[in-house]
Amino acid sequence: MKPFLLAVLAAYFVAAIHSILAFVNKRRALQQVSDVSVIIGFALHTAALIVDWAIDGRYPLLSLRETLSFLAWTIVAAYGVVFYRYGAQALGVVALPLVSALTFVALLIKTGATGSAGQITGASLKWLLPVHATLLSFAYAALFVVFAASIMYLLQERELKLKTFSAIFHRLPSLTTVNDLATTSATIGLTLLSLGIVTGMLLSTARDGRIWHNDPKEIAAALTWVLYVVLIAYRSTARWRGRKAAWMGVVGFVLVLFTFLGPRLMSSYHAFG
Repeated sequence: MKPFLLAVLAAYFVAAIHSILAFVNKRRALQQVSDVSVIIGFALHTAALIVDWAIDGRYPLLSLRETLSFLAWTIVAAYGVVFYRYGAQALGVVALPLVSALTFVALLIKTGATGSAGQITGASLKWLLPVHATLLSFAYAALFVVFAASIMYLLQERELKLKTFSAIFHRLPSLTTVNDLATTSATIGLTLLSLGIVTGMLLSTARDGRIWHNDPKEIAAALTWVLYVVLIAYRSTARWRGRKAAWMGVVGFVLVLFTFLGPRLMSSYHAFG
């Protein structure tokens, strides 16, 4: 519902502004305002998703508006976990403006038909699709964290190499923390992506008897899966920790973006997801 989303957007926007100001000025009071606003926004967002589910009588993750809104919700959830586990306030500087932008775009999109997803019938299909879409949404959120951690690593590594040590350097988590965050998030993201791909295969088989359609989203998802398998494998060796692994995290997220947005820009069997 748009009134709910408007309140959600306001809370996320306040959180994003104060997170940036807290990062720049290093003031705890500003970060506390951001934290409270995130909690309020997340609670309202959760309520909005539940209300949409109750009113529409279906899982709120089929149309583009719902997908963007749900993705924003999962990124906030991922940010909350990272903040609690690692105290990485710097992640909010990237995550919260993105969440605000996703919520804003979701508000602009009119509620319309759900495309091919709306034509799905059958008990197994009706539960498989929400599970499949939810797993992928949380996978994208985890891989976004890998991307953000990779950027933080590259920034710090550059300043260490140049020995400049600007204010940004001192506001970022340590290289060890960033490396651990990236590795853990990549492992979680790959696990969720794998489960999402498996449920997608089951969904496709139950729908029309075909596991693979040679579809752009399927190809991009497979390439993304392979890249993160390689990333995790090489992160376990000292030779690939650091700069090379960070760049792989950046490239991997480009593939994630294509997996998410690509099918909507071309003829795709998965245009709804």
